[in-house]
Amino acid sequence: MPLVHARLVTIALRVATIALLVPLTVVLTELPHGTWRVWLRLGTLLIVGAALGLALRRQHTFEVRLDERSRLDRALAESEAKFSGILSIAADAIISVDESQRIIHFNHGAEEIFRLSAADAIGQSLDILIPARFRAAHPAHMRAFAQSGTTARRMGERREIFGLRADGTEFPAEASISKLDLSGHPVFTVVLRDVTERKRAEEDERFLAETAGELALTLDPATAVQAIADLPIPRLADACLVDSVGPDGKVSRIASGWQRAELTPPLAAIAAVTIDEDSPAAVIDVMRRGVSSLVTPVDDAWIEAHEEPATAKHWRVLGAHSLLIIPFVTAKETIGALTLILVDPARAWTEEATRVAEKFAATATRALENARLYAAAQRANRARDEVLGVVSHDLRNPLSAITMAASALRGNEPMNRDELLAMIGESAEWMNRLIQDLLDVANIDRGHLSLHRASVAPESMVEQAIHMFSMEAVAHRISLTAQPAPPLPAVNADPARVVQVLGNLLRNAIKFTPDGGSITVSATRQDNMVVLSVRDTGRGIAPEVQEKVFDRYWQARDGARTHGSGLGLSIAKGIVEAHGGRIWLESSPGQGSTFSFSLPVSV
Repeated sequence: MPLVHARLVTIALRVATIALLVPLTVVLTELPHGTWRVWLRLGTLLIVGAALGLALRRQHTFEVRLDERSRLDRALAESEAKFSGILSIAADAIISVDESQRIIHFNHGAEEIFRLSAADAIGQSLDILIPARFRAAHPAHMRAFAQSGTTARRMGERREIFGLRADGTEFPAEASISKLDLSGHPVFTVVLRDVTERKRAEEDERFLAETAGELALTLDPATAVQAIADLPIPRLADACLVDSVGPDGKVSRIASGWQRAELTPPLAAIAAVTIDEDSPAAVIDVMRRGVSSLVTPVDDAWIEAHEEPATAKHWRVLGAHSLLIIPFVTAKETIGALTLILVDPARAWTEEATRVAEKFAATATRALENARLYAAAQRANRARDEVLGVVSHDLRNPLSAITMAASALRGNEPMNRDELLAMIGESAEWMNRLIQDLLDVANIDRGHLSLHRASVAPESMVEQAIHMFSMEAVAHRISLTAQPAPPLPAVNADPARVVQVLGNLLRNAIKFTPDGGSITVSATRQDNMVVLSVRDTGRGIAPEVQEKVFDRYWQARDGARTHGSGLGLSIAKGIVEAHGGRIWLESSPGQGSTFSFSLPVSV
């Protein structure tokens, strides 16, 4: 009965009760004079009054109960509203299905996770949320759970599961499931959580740990650089370039990205182009500033402004759309950079991806620095052994000669006194030259080779060097001449050091030129450099050993008139490079050799 009707009935009963009580009161006032009819009326009125009172009591009880039910209905409605509100704002997906696996509840969290509206989900089979490879087995799992005595399973108690979004992508998930029997019909409710980000974070940490372990296994610089280039592919990027600064300050580059065959040719071409500190390449600017750079998009304008002209076409073929360039910065210096390249349009540099890349680069920096330090320690050990070899062998020869000459001079009637004194002088000069060579090598290694530059004419230095070796050349009937050249510009150089280079080359030429041969010193201009050359008519140098001639302590034993320390050409190379030039060799067996080096023109 509606509440308003109940109220009207209650009012009517109360009016009727009052109407009965009025005559009852009248009857009671007439009792002293009444008769048996009065008593009969009184009884009737009492009975009617009692009935009306009972009816009024029942109506009151009904009204109380009706009020209580109304209150309970309001409370239930409020509770349901609160519960619906909680479900709607839950970040997890909350999905209920009936015994036929039809979706009957699909909250806002489920809409967000599965990218599917509740209107499109409710009434559909649960299969629309399950990847195809799991659909066949899923009904059996649900039947087993329905028949078990278990009413709920918590997250983590079940095997790893996967969900299927409306766009067809899969994602890893965790889920809790419960069952509720409603009038003999089971209802299953799943609370599902998308764990994609957590899984990615776990995989990122595992990747960083594994790569750190692999990089720790090698102390060879070349192997370490190659590993740094290979390990980020394909986890962090589609392709990778690693630039490293060698002990000589030169930048070397290698590439990786071989998982995709189409990337190989342009990557190889880009890595083959030499870059230096004057290059427009973006990586040079990153290494100079020591700060990472995110480049997006990599379009024609950027390529023209920030890459070598020789690599521009290869960058276009590569098709990169963004780069992340991270420098390898140690406590003292920048020793290289990592360039991670994205080609796949579906990939992008998120904040998390950038964080992982920078962590990897930090690990790579430590590995590369350790490899460089180990290589430096090995070089130091070799240098120590080589110096000991020079001291114990090369210095022993002139020292022995001095000792023998001094012993002969102490005799009562020394023979050939002048020859013995000359031997002592020559041996002392030999020892002094060896000691100076060792000092020069040490200074070159430390980068402390002193240069006192000036604007000087190349012809004057050539003349001075020829004069130093003219008598030795005459002694072996070797023609030592300077080839006439057009007027040359002055060079910016330390004249004493340049004469030292020419002297080392001339000494080497005389050593390997047979009696009656010739040596020619020439000088020419090439662009902004002056090239000085020493050409001999000796036996030449075999191609297989030409790359070794500038190595420290290397000596060609065959055909040499005398033997030295093996440091002359190495020192010449160090001096020339300290001037900003380069030195090279051209030789054919049986046709002599030409050693050339360049010096910058004075401006």
